[in-house]
Amino acid sequence: MSSIRGVLGVIRKLANEYMQNLDHRGDDWVVLTSTMYHDGSVNDSTKDKVVMTLYNITRENVMSSYSPTISGVDSLAIVQPPIYIDLHLMFMANFAAGNYSDGLAAISRIISFFQQNPWFTQDNAPDLGPEIGKVTLEMSSLDPIDVNYVMSMLGTKYMPSVFYKLRMIPFASTAMRARTYPVSGAGISETPQSGSAQSGSVQ
Repeated sequence: MSSIRGVLGVIRKLANEYMQNLDHRGDDWVVLTSTMYHDGSVNDSTKDKVVMTLYNITRENVMSSYSPTISGVDSLAIVQPPIYIDLHLMFMANFAAGNYSDGLAAISRIISFFQQNPWFTQDNAPDLGPEIGKVTLEMSSLDPIDVNYVMSMLGTKYMPSVFYKLRMIPFASTAMRARTYPVSGAGISETPQSGSAQSGSVQ
């Protein structure tokens, strides 16, 4: 089964490595966390970093040819069809006033990274779980009202940010809901009876 934490951890790691290659520093450029704790206090560990935060989870509506049965030795197991979810992400340049321009540079690098890497598979992200075929990132265009709503929901003030939708994370289980048995024919023979007439013969 897919793990939201695992997928986001891989994306964060790759984005951080990209930024470290451009401008190496002793601590991480990108962190997967929130700027505020639930009690309203500030998460000081996010200072002067790009904060990667999940602010919503939605279901992807896709057409699927998925078969609800899995073949066994002498029966078929009926399982639930998979669902695909989308993760709505915010990357915020949480840089202090004196380093504001550094934050703009950092958020620009995040945009550049995802422009160069709009999708991730086992080829360019081998740490993804084997159940992940391909996930894509699409930039989301939020208007100022929506941005203000997200910031308020997260309990923070606005800082330069960019929003993405990470699409098509599968959730599938092989747990059996029921068992069924294939229908077999009875009294049917594909071998002609002895002495039977051959249809369609040429005289």
